[in-house]
Amino acid sequence: MNTSEPKYDFLKNKTCPYCQSKIKSNADVIICSHCGTPHHRECWDENNGCTTYGCINNPATEKKINVNYSGANDVGDKTIDEIKKSISGINEIKTILCPDCGSETEENSVYCRHCGYNMKENKFPDSDAKKEFDREFKKRYKEKVGITRNRFYLTLGSFLLLTSAVALLFYISITKLNAYFSSDEYLIKNTIENWKEAWEDEDINKYKSYMTDDYEYYGKDGKKTELKERLKRIEWTFKNYKNIRIKFTDYKLINDSTTSENDRKILFNQNYESDKFSEKGIKTLRMYKGTETNGEWKIYREFFD
Repeated sequence: MNTSEPKYDFLKNKTCPYCQSKIKSNADVIICSHCGTPHHRECWDENNGCTTYGCINNPATEKKINVNYSGANDVGDKTIDEIKKSISGINEIKTILCPDCGSETEENSVYCRHCGYNMKENKFPDSDAKKEFDREFKKRYKEKVGITRNRFYLTLGSFLLLTSAVALLFYISITKLNAYFSSDEYLIKNTIENWKEAWEDEDINKYKSYMTDDYEYYGKDGKKTELKERLKRIEWTFKNYKNIRIKFTDYKLINDSTTSENDRKILFNQNYESDKFSEKGIKTLRMYKGTETNGEWKIYREFFD
């Protein structure tokens, strides 16, 4: 006979109904073959059977004996010993083998008293521990899914908010940059810088392109020089002076009674250096923008002090 240990997985957290104490994993257990209630072996023996009310294995349950009169035998003049011997075969308990542990158990048993296997349903009973584990697992899984979902929505919301903020800042920056690059202040300063570069590059045609036809120059002596004469002098310096470097600093746009939207006054410091000559001073430019200049800012007066 197979004497394997009982299957205790489904007995976790079970309580012996006789002693009201939990059944430990290493306890010697008997499973009621009718109702499947587990007991400590000593509790079962002390109670002489199952403690479940109404169970046929409970010694307190009233036993009914069904007598089949159709199959009764006439004992005649047999003695009591002969009668006991003749009915002993009737009282023999028939057994079957448990399909799981192979132990012998009563023929009409629902559960194997050794391992608790349900021979009617061909499975072990679901343990309370497993049910509790499943419930706890499902609960924690739902909580985890909820936390993960909330975290995802929070992350998504934060990302969208951050993206919106960055997009707004980018839009504001681009708008401001576009406004600045299209402003007269930037266009005027850019024209002066390009004019300075043409001067340093000794490009007389490019230098001339930033000046109007009625351009006039006034030096430290206060004498007026017109465009044609001024270009000759500049071209002469290109031929005779090398390594021309000019630096403009401290730009100021002057607004006074002589200026207007299309006529502006610009004041800055000039530092001129070459291989043969250098000078410093304050330069004032008058610049004009109109149909005559195709809407571009150009220099029509130059003063150097």
